[in-house]
Amino acid sequence: MSPNAVRRAGTALLVPRVAWLSHRALKQTNAGWDRYWSRVRTTGERGDVLWDSGGDREQLSYLEIMRGQVDETLPVIDIGCGNGRFTRWLADRFPCALGLDLSPAAIARAKLESLDVPNVDFRALDATTSAVGRDLLSELGECNVFVRGVFHVLGRAAQLSLAENLGPLVGVRGRLFLAETNFPGSQLAYLAHLGATPWRIPAPLERAIADLPKPGHFGHCELRGCFPEAEWKIITAGETTIETVPMRGGTDPELIPGYYALLAHHGRAD
Repeated sequence: MSPNAVRRAGTALLVPRVAWLSHRALKQTNAGWDRYWSRVRTTGERGDVLWDSGGDREQLSYLEIMRGQVDETLPVIDIGCGNGRFTRWLADRFPCALGLDLSPAAIARAKLESLDVPNVDFRALDATTSAVGRDLLSELGECNVFVRGVFHVLGRAAQLSLAENLGPLVGVRGRLFLAETNFPGSQLAYLAHLGATPWRIPAPLERAIADLPKPGHFGHCELRGCFPEAEWKIITAGETTIETVPMRGGTDPELIPGYYALLAHHGRAD
């Protein structure tokens, strides 16, 4: 048997375990996210949250992309903020940062971890809900929007609803930056890439499988399906790397192939 065949056979052995974990997941997306966050004990590099690596390499790469392209006098909104790590990072670069998450448990943790950050706030809010963008626009005016790892776990209808809400909020002056996982293989290959074997699934990954929606791909084609050329202009886009917590016993984060894009609304880049 070839090495590739051995790997495929090993990956296939994950199916029963993954199926059992997925069967436990709550069918209501909001309830699943809130259960997930309510069970989190620790965050950061050695924490429970799969995508909260605790490092700054990913943030620094995004900063280079946005540098000189984003109006830093505008507020910034972090969609799907979780425990607020990226919201706090954004608060150092914008006059104020608002983190939104549909999970009240996530927002409670974000507030707890941000007590010493003066210009940051958090709100439990489902950003796919109709008219959310216009409501926030009335409150805050045009904003920059940051989205990391949200679109790839949404269904098609929710993706379109979120994108529609972001249009009026970004307006003419704001910019939208998003970064999403875009693993090229199957879902089982994705799990194996993150350290899952037929004998062991790392705890942060197991928790995500049990409570959260299955991840999908989000690259250029998916972007254009949500943000059509008639309404959005791509300023820059390309490949990136999404970091997760270490899951193989070392200290290095796991690296997931990803896609980023910086967009302007109404087809304007300046």
